[in-house]
Amino acid sequence: MRWQLNPLASLHWRHWDAEWVVFDESSGQTLLADGLAAASLMALETGPLLQDALETQVAADLGVADRQSLQTALQDSLHFLSELGLIERDCA
Repeated sequence: MRWQLNPLASLHWRHWDAEWVVFDESSGQTLLADGLAAASLMALETGPLLQDALETQVAADLGVADRQSLQTALQDSLHFLSELGLIERDCA
């Protein structure tokens, strides 16, 4: 499965300590994001990624060695971001 940023999304970022705030200009939504959600969105800003590649990128960005626990947390985070309309499954 490939994921991509919603093509209409225009994200603006702010970071304080361990918290991220992302504002999507196109929808007017503001999201207080944890590191996992922020790393996922930032990775997808560069272009669509297969879920395995996204997991690898996020693990590297966050310094996570336990990929097993990351898989479940990432799946939950992707579902949440998808429900918000910030990301979507890529049909290509």
